[in-house]
Amino acid sequence: MHARIPNATLRADIRRLGDLLGETLVRQEGPELLELVEKVRRLTREDGEAAADLLRGTELDTAAKLVRAFSTYFHLANVTEQVHRGGELRAARAREESALARVVREGADQAPDLLAQAVGRLNVRPVFTAHPTEAARRSVLNKLRRIAALLDTPVIESDRRRTDIRLAENIDLVWQTDELRVVRPEPADEARNA
Repeated sequence: MHARIPNATLRADIRRLGDLLGETLVRQEGPELLELVEKVRRLTREDGEAAADLLRGTELDTAAKLVRAFSTYFHLANVTEQVHRGGELRAARAREESALARVVREGADQAPDLLAQAVGRLNVRPVFTAHPTEAARRSVLNKLRRIAALLDTPVIESDRRRTDIRLAENIDLVWQTDELRVVRPEPADEARNA
C-alpha cells in the first residue's frame, strides 16, 4: 500500500496559495475584487440563482477580472496538486522497485543472454505532437513552474515567511501577465514552447 500525502496537507497548501492570491488581488486591483470573488464563491455554494443574478449584473471589465481570478486560483490549485502527486511518486519509487527494474533484475538473474538480445532489439522513438488546446502562454507556464519549485522545496519553519514572500511575488507576476496570446502562434513558436 502506498503512503499518500494527507489530503489535509494538500488542502493547506492550496489554501496557502489561495490566501496569497487574495493578497495579490488586493494589492493589484483593490479589496473590492477580493470581496466580489469571495461573494461569488460563497453564493455558488449556497444559492446558485443569486450567484447568477450577481454575475448577470457585473460589468464586463469586472467580470473579466473575476474570471481571471478564478482561473488563476485553479492554476495554482493544479500546480499544488501536481507537486504533491510528484512527491507521492518519488516516495513510492524510493520505497519500491519499479516494474521495469524488477523485470530487468529478474531477467538478468535468470536469462542474461536473452535479456541482452531483447534490449538489443528495442527501438525507442519519441513522438512529439502539437497540443492545440494548450492555451497557456510560455511566460505563464514558466511562472507556474517557479511556484511549483518553491512548493517542492523543503522549508524549515523559520524560512516559511521568506518562501511565502517569493510565492507572493510569483503570484503577482502571474496576475500581471496576460494569460492569452494576442496573435496566433506559428509552428516555430509551438516548437520553442515544447
